[in-house]
Amino acid sequence: MKLLIVDDEPIILRGLVKVIRDSASPGSDVRSAGNAYEAIELMKTYRPDVTVTDLHMPERSGFELMKEAKEVGLCERFIVLTGHDDFEYVRQALRYGVVDYLLKPIDKIEMSVLLSKIEDLLPSDADQEGKQHAKRILSYTKANYMNDLSLDHLADLMKLHPSYISSLFKKETGDTFVNYLNAFRIKEAQSLLETHRHLSVNEIGRRVGIENKHYFNKVFKKYAGLTPGAYRDKKNDERCGG
Repeated sequence: MKLLIVDDEPIILRGLVKVIRDSASPGSDVRSAGNAYEAIELMKTYRPDVTVTDLHMPERSGFELMKEAKEVGLCERFIVLTGHDDFEYVRQALRYGVVDYLLKPIDKIEMSVLLSKIEDLLPSDADQEGKQHAKRILSYTKANYMNDLSLDHLADLMKLHPSYISSLFKKETGDTFVNYLNAFRIKEAQSLLETHRHLSVNEIGRRVGIENKHYFNKVFKKYAGLTPGAYRDKKNDERCGG
């Protein structure tokens, strides 16, 4: 099991690392970060199974750390630590999908029981690795939909076989890579047609990654039910109350 410990007080952080190393199962990998920024950067390569974090840290709180980590798929499980026995903190923490809530100073036996329970719930290494690959692939696709994307390109970038990426895509989204990418592009094109009326249909096609105007019209009609020009006219009519 991979654990990340986050606390802005160095002495407390060292103590937490020692207690958690003693509490975790043999072979567990325990790493630490002194603030939320450092934790996010470490998560990008480390991908912890569980993050144990203080809630009250300067600049960025434990709540902000959990929110960002969950949004971009860096960590799904959290244990929060705080010296404040306050139900409001518990309520907020639970909204972020926290596994448990422990008051400082933490009890070694309590932590050991909790970590053991979490480890029993973790997916197998293969399942976990697959989910992490899928999140990276989806994140990259959404950020780069306007570029020339293909399974082969993703395979080279991610150092994975194209057929493996294809099966991951299907498992994660329920759709093929091509269908997912085209649907995402057309959704973005619809937004541009509505908000950037000065742009030509051809330019919008290029901006969402479809250079060929005939192919763009064909794909747009397949996913939106009408051509880009007709879609824009329809939205203009709706806007004018026609």
